[in-house]
Amino acid sequence: MANELKLIEDNIIKALDALQKFTATPGFGVTRFPYTKEARDACSYLKKRMEAVGLAVRMDNSGAVIGRLEGKSPATIMIGSHFDSVKHGGAYDGIAGVVCAIEVARLLKESGMELGYSLEVIATNDEEGARFNAGLFTGKALLGQLTCEELKTQVDVDGISVYQAMAAYGLKPEEIAEHKRDDIKAFIEIHIEQGPVLEAEHKEIGIVDVIVGIKRARIRINGRADHAGTMPMHMRKDALEQATKVISKIGDRARLFRNCVATVGFLQVEPNVMNIIPQSVTFVVDIRGVDEESIMAQYYSLLADLDKMSLESGLTYDVENLLYAEPVLMDEEIKSYFEMSCINREFEYMHLPSGAGHDAQIFGAKLPAAMLFVPSAGGRSHCPEEKSEASDLAKAVLVAYDAVQTMSGLK
Repeated sequence: MANELKLIEDNIIKALDALQKFTATPGFGVTRFPYTKEARDACSYLKKRMEAVGLAVRMDNSGAVIGRLEGKSPATIMIGSHFDSVKHGGAYDGIAGVVCAIEVARLLKESGMELGYSLEVIATNDEEGARFNAGLFTGKALLGQLTCEELKTQVDVDGISVYQAMAAYGLKPEEIAEHKRDDIKAFIEIHIEQGPVLEAEHKEIGIVDVIVGIKRARIRINGRADHAGTMPMHMRKDALEQATKVISKIGDRARLFRNCVATVGFLQVEPNVMNIIPQSVTFVVDIRGVDEESIMAQYYSLLADLDKMSLESGLTYDVENLLYAEPVLMDEEIKSYFEMSCINREFEYMHLPSGAGHDAQIFGAKLPAAMLFVPSAGGRSHCPEEKSEASDLAKAVLVAYDAVQTMSGLK
């Protein structure tokens, strides 16, 4: 097995070293947004890698690259992750899972065994949502969850819509609702953990039990701008002072719930001048948890805090709901195949939740899906310092390879 692992590691390193060069920000991390030159270059490279291992390759109407290995049945086991990135991101998030999926296909092709089901390696597009503030694009397209009108309303910072970007890229946005897939039997994703747990527990493989749900809302507290020196304290309508009273409770409340986190990562103060009392404060709260009850309990408590603030201060507030994604359980049967492989190959593993959203989340809401995590150095991700060991990624390849064989009736 040592020689097998070494070859997989070498292939992974070679591919990731090449792919990290396809960035709009050389020297400052990977920035690879959908429908850009960097995306096209990365897709061209992935297409060549897939063809080199014997896959029939195409680009679908979402901009995803798909390599297919025909089996006895046209029903398809799909394995992969995304090729896009956040701004100034790392060289492993998403793309490492695509490279690993190609290695799984290579091993299956070289084994000479005929699969019971067909296999597709997929490099999905716009999972991050970094350009158009949406995300999980390919999964939504394959599951028939997008409309042409939606593509026209989602725009980037330059006002370019998804519709326009797709058309310029050579795709057919007007057909986005016509490419729903009904043949996908299961979805498997290998991904870096993006957190510190596996490294801290000295585990080589993580088997994901659940992908957390997310509740995201934009809140605006409305006060009044006045002179910072002449307005008495008891007469002020200070939006920032009141916002801090609400925000300060969000983190402590999340700590009361198991496997929950809550973050205020965006804060905008107006007029944001040092000698003017803030007229308004807008902040975005992001609440994540493994069950709907704990997520919504936090959200309703936040609304109660806002009501109390408004009653006591006389300030008003507005709430805009931005996102709600339900927690998604990973498939128990596929997880058992992962576990069996780890035991047989003597890999150190553990079960854990995913605190981030992934392609497997959108697929897992509709069909059997499962995820494998590998450790992230220092828990770092979405930054140039992002790093995972090729040896761990290679072990995930073997676990997924074993699982696909079992699912296809070959083991």
